[in-house]
Amino acid sequence: MESYEIAYKHILYTTEFSDSWQDVFSHALGISKHYNAKLTFLYVLNTELIDLLTFDVGLERLPSIDKKFTEAKDFTNNVRTKILEKMTSSYSDDILNDIDILVERGNPARIILNIAEEKNCDLIVMGFSGRGTSEDTAIGSTVSRVLHKSKLPVLVIHNVNKKN
Repeated sequence: MESYEIAYKHILYTTEFSDSWQDVFSHALGISKHYNAKLTFLYVLNTELIDLLTFDVGLERLPSIDKKFTEAKDFTNNVRTKILEKMTSSYSDDILNDIDILVERGNPARIILNIAEEKNCDLIVMGFSGRGTSEDTAIGSTVSRVLHKSKLPVLVIHNVNKKN
């Protein structure tokens, strides 16, 4: 059996900002530095229900929907600003030069898989905190969907910073 050297070129790190997000990010950052790979940081605002109501039920015909889209865009921009603040308070400012930070809206698993494909990533890094029954279902379903539908390797880091 031949062994092949693994070389990652583009890593996608995605988070929901659990308590251990920095530890999981450190893994992604370390892997990207080791392989001299590009690193994309992705945060997905779960708007699946809003999108369902808006597009599938037809609420886009209401006059107030344009205002909602503007508010959602402003909210997304605010989230991106807060991510940048978290990153610079936890890491040096120059770390932002090497990382592409994305904030997207929609179904988290679908967005993660789409971004991984669009950006030609060859590894997805995710955390899983599993703190409680309802959270296990919500967070676990995203991780599970990505694991089952991804065509590329997925590194899931569990409870790095578990607090008992």
